[in-house]
Amino acid sequence: MATIPPYVSEGAAAGQAAEMKIHKLMWLTVGNGKLLELADYVVDIDGQIDIVVYKGNLHIRIELLDQDAEADAGPCRLQLNAHVDENASYAVKNDALTVSATIKQKSATVGLSRDDHGKKTKCVMTGFLDITCWLEAKEN
Repeated sequence: MATIPPYVSEGAAAGQAAEMKIHKLMWLTVGNGKLLELADYVVDIDGQIDIVVYKGNLHIRIELLDQDAEADAGPCRLQLNAHVDENASYAVKNDALTVSATIKQKSATVGLSRDDHGKKTKCVMTGFLDITCWLEAKEN
């Protein structure tokens, strides 16, 4: 269904710090961030990442504009860093929430899903940035 919390790690909460990781032969921490906002129809993640294809800020904000928990597709707003598509769309399929947008005249997608038995949020970005990373809550 089209609310955001089922597609982010279990127990995630606004204000929570997270590590950004990639998986090659082992898990590597490549950045840090914070879950600024998490509600049924909005997620806002802000952080820094340093990987081969990109180094810098990584700010992702997704807003499901129809606010319909029963929908499996609809309109949304996607922000990737300073770039915004007010006319993006989302779809729920194969246990992932995927947002499709146009960023800098390129097709872009952001997919969110739970991974590692719900302990991590898998974030797959293509188009504007081609990155697959996992967000994991930091240990206190």
